[in-house]
Amino acid sequence: MKRFNWLLLGVFACLLGFSGKTYAQAAENLNKVVQPPYNCYGRLADGCPNAEKLGLKVGVQFYTLHKYTFFEGIDLTRALGLHYIEATIGARISNESDQAIYAGMPREWMERIKRKLAESGVKCQSIYYWMDGSGNGFEEVVKFCKEMGWMIVTDPRRADKGGKPVSFYEEILKKYGVRMVFTNHPKAASYWNPDFTVEDTESYSELIGASVDFGHYMRGGFDACDIARRYMDIGKMYHFHLRDVSEIGPHGLDVPLGAGQGRMSELFQLLADREVKPLMMMEYEHDFDNPMPYLIESVNYINRLCGKIIEEQRQKAQMGTPIRLNASAAQFSADMHLEGKNKEEATVHGWNSPDQRISWNTQLKPGNYQVFIRYAQPYASSAMTLEADGQELAAIFEPSFTWYDYHTSEVGILKIVRGGEVTITLRGIQNGIKRDKEGKLKADEALPDVHYIELVPTSLAATSQQTNILSQFKGVPLFDGKSFAGWEGNDGESSMKHFRIEKRAIVGGCMTEDLNHNQFVRTVKQYKNFELRLKYKVKAMDESYNGGIQFRSIPSTISGRSFEMVGYQADIISWKKGALYDEQRRWDFLGMQLGRVENYKADAWNEYIIRCEGPRVRIWLNGVKTTDYIEPYTDSPFEGIGTIAQEGYIALQIHEGKASEVWYKDILIEELK
Repeated sequence: MKRFNWLLLGVFACLLGFSGKTYAQAAENLNKVVQPPYNCYGRLADGCPNAEKLGLKVGVQFYTLHKYTFFEGIDLTRALGLHYIEATIGARISNESDQAIYAGMPREWMERIKRKLAESGVKCQSIYYWMDGSGNGFEEVVKFCKEMGWMIVTDPRRADKGGKPVSFYEEILKKYGVRMVFTNHPKAASYWNPDFTVEDTESYSELIGASVDFGHYMRGGFDACDIARRYMDIGKMYHFHLRDVSEIGPHGLDVPLGAGQGRMSELFQLLADREVKPLMMMEYEHDFDNPMPYLIESVNYINRLCGKIIEEQRQKAQMGTPIRLNASAAQFSADMHLEGKNKEEATVHGWNSPDQRISWNTQLKPGNYQVFIRYAQPYASSAMTLEADGQELAAIFEPSFTWYDYHTSEVGILKIVRGGEVTITLRGIQNGIKRDKEGKLKADEALPDVHYIELVPTSLAATSQQTNILSQFKGVPLFDGKSFAGWEGNDGESSMKHFRIEKRAIVGGCMTEDLNHNQFVRTVKQYKNFELRLKYKVKAMDESYNGGIQFRSIPSTISGRSFEMVGYQADIISWKKGALYDEQRRWDFLGMQLGRVENYKADAWNEYIIRCEGPRVRIWLNGVKTTDYIEPYTDSPFEGIGTIAQEGYIALQIHEGKASEVWYKDILIEELK
C-alpha cells in the first residue's frame, strides 16, 4: 500500500498558505492532548471551524481514502483538523485483520470502531451502503446503523424498475428511528435524475431525505447547486458528497473545492442564508494514490469561505458604532492589577479565581450586542461568564500563542432589555489546562489577561440567557415515589439489591453492612440536554459518607467492573460540596468551586439542581451555584480517553465503604432542546 511522503506534504501544506504561528500552536496543542497514532501523520490542516460555526458538518467520505484502512482514514481525517468521516460498506477496518464493515459484523469490531472514533475525536454519522432494491436484509442494515448511530446513504433500485417501494423502507426506518438519504450516481444508476429523488422523498417522513453528489450530477450535465436549492425547497437537503469538477459534462475531473465549476461559494451562501445544516462529506476520485493535497486545499477553502460568510453576516447585521471598553476603564478586584505603557495598551493581570471580578459601567440602549473580548492566555480550556442587565453569556477561551500574543474572540450575542447605565461583569469559571510535574493535564493555569471587550449593536438573535434561568423550570417526575418504573440496576439484580424504596425515596445502602464496591441504579432512558432536580440526605456514622448523581454516564465496559458508571457526577461528600467529579474517567474534579454552601446538613434534605446544555454543565446546591463548567473535549480527544460523551444515563450512587445510606427523593427532569 502506497504511503505519502509526509515531510513533503507538510511543505506542500505550508505553500498553501498556513502560517507558522498556526502550525506552532497546532503542534503545541497536539503535544498536549493528542497521543499516537496521530503524531505519525502530523497536523495537515486546521479543519473547518468557521463551517462548524454555521452548523455545517464537514468531513471525508472514506472512499476517498479507500487504499487505507478505515482506522487510518480516521487518523487522516483528524490530521486534517476535521471531526467527521463517512463509512463505506466493505471498508477494511484495521491492518490487524481483514474484517470489513457490514451489517452482521462481529460486535467486537463494532465496539472497536466506536472506541477508535471516540479516542480520535472524529464522529461517524453516516455510511454509504449499496443495496440492490430487493429489500432483502434491509431491516438488518437498519438495526446495524441504529446501533452505530449512522444515517444510511444509498441508491437502491426504484419501484418502477422492480425494486421495493419507498413505503417499504419508511416503515422499517420508523421502527428504529434511522434516517436514509437517496444519493445519485451516473445515468445507469437509480437516482441519476433529481426528479426521481424529489418523487421518492417529498411526500415521505423526515426519516427519508436527499443527498447531492456534486461530481456525478455535474458530469451528467446538471447544475448541482440548483438541485441542492430544489431539495432545500422541499426540506429534504440532508447530505452531500461534496466535490468540485473542472467542467460540466462527461469529461469533467475532480479538482479542489472552489477551483471548478460547482459554484461552491453560492452553495455555502445558500446554506447559510437558509440555515440548512447537512452532512457534507468531501469525496475525491481523481487520484486515489495521493488525495491529501486535494483535501488540504479543499479544507482551507471551506474554512476561508465560511469565515467570509460569517464576517459578511456580522457586518450586515451591525446596527451602530462598536463600543469598546478598555481595561484601563475597568473596575477589578484589589488583588488584580493593570500593566501597559498607556491607557490604550493596558491589560488586566492577575485573574486567578472565581472570587475575582472585572467590570465596566457603560450606557447602552435596549437591543442585541455582539460581544468580543481581546485577551492573552496560551493554555486551552479556561472559561468565563459575562453578566449584564439580567442576562448572561458563557464562553471558553481559545488559546493564544503566548502570554504576549493577544487574541480576539466572540463571547456571544447579549440582549440588553432595560438599557440605561449597565454594569458588565466578567467572572472566571474554570482554569486553563497545563501539565503538572507528573506530566498529567491539570486545570490549574491562570485565567486570561484582558485587554478590552467590545460590544457591536446587531440584528442577530441573542444567545444570552436570563440569569434567573432556574425560575423557568417545567419538570416532570423521573421517579414515581413508589416503584422502580423507568429505573434499573446498573449491574442488574446484583445492583438492585442495594437499593430500596422507603417513604417515597430511593435509598441506597444500609446501616448494617459495609459495601465492597460502588453500586448504582440508573434510568432506562439516556438524556442529553436537561435540567434535573432532586433532594438527598445522608445517614452515616461519620464524615466518610459518599454518594452522587451520575449524568451523561454509561456503564463501565472494563472486565470485572460492570457495576461502575463512567461519566459526570454531582458529588455527595463532606469535604467538597456541590462539586462536579469525572467518575471512572479523568478521576478528577472539574471546574472551579464557585459558591460556598453555608446552610448544609448532610442528615437533612438538601436540593441538587443539575443543568446540562451542550458542553455547559451547571450545578446548584441548596440554591447556591457551585459549579459552572464548559467541557473542552467534546470534539478534541482528552489523552488516553477520547472525546467526552454529552449524552448518557442518569444514575444514583451509593459508594463503597463504611455502612451508610443515601436517600434520594422528589426527582424531576425537564428535557431541553
